[in-house]
Amino acid sequence: MLSKLALILGLVAAAGGVAALKRYHDGSRAGHEKLLAFSLGGAAIGFHFSLLPVLLQVGQINDSGLMGMFDLELLWLLRGTPAWDAAAFRGTGFFLSILLILTLLRVLRQQKTVPPSAYYQIAWIGQLLALGLVAYGFTLVGHVSVLAWLPRLALLVHVTAIALWFGMLVPLRWCCADPSLPRLQRQMQSFSRLGIGLVLVLVLTGATLLLSLIPLADLFATSYGRVLCLKLLLVAAVLVIASFNKWRHVPRLELEGGRCALRSSIDREIALGVALVLVSAAVSTLLGPAEHMPMSY
Repeated sequence: MLSKLALILGLVAAAGGVAALKRYHDGSRAGHEKLLAFSLGGAAIGFHFSLLPVLLQVGQINDSGLMGMFDLELLWLLRGTPAWDAAAFRGTGFFLSILLILTLLRVLRQQKTVPPSAYYQIAWIGQLLALGLVAYGFTLVGHVSVLAWLPRLALLVHVTAIALWFGMLVPLRWCCADPSLPRLQRQMQSFSRLGIGLVLVLVLTGATLLLSLIPLADLFATSYGRVLCLKLLLVAAVLVIASFNKWRHVPRLELEGGRCALRSSIDREIALGVALVLVSAAVSTLLGPAEHMPMSY
């Protein structure tokens, strides 16, 4: 479960820093480098923890202590299993993301002015393709892997939207320290428009996954359903805070204490996001619909 948690948080950071690269900073080279360092750290964490589940599986089969995780012969025999395939896609995606970010940093340090538009287009497209491999890895294991193509596609899109939304919260918090109030207002208004689209995607894909995994009648009758209800409550709380940011805190940025109020609200949204990721890691690792839906397999 901790491996899954670190994997998701790595994906969130890797996506958020690059997504915020063009608009959500102070425009300086240091601002660019800070975002790229944030993404690079996330990609490095994600790369290591994408490989760990396979090693854990080897260790569990070997049953010979910590070093049993590194039995290369047994590791090779696991080729073609869902855990191996998922690790291959995730590891490859994060590795490509690391290479992309290092290249972007190198090009950035050669620039004397703000990078051209092509710089950001390469960053976004390259990161989307790289992290798309990571998101696809989530569809190969777990409860959704045994379902039809539609819920698996919904999970891929769902994971991507979550990574973009939560990943950009930390850069948005950094923006609150920007001394330029007009720029901060434009940044927050821009993210509000982006957030509306992400929320719609999350609601549609989340509803598809929910209906595919569990009958609505079982939401309160099983452990899996009750944990899903907790997840839905956390999602609702995040949406409420996001609405407060859009309709209350952003319009009051010009008032005394407006920045502090917005920053505190973003902190609460980040905390709820971490709690949501933790619950997601738990529900996809420790519980499952197979407990009460044996025919789904």
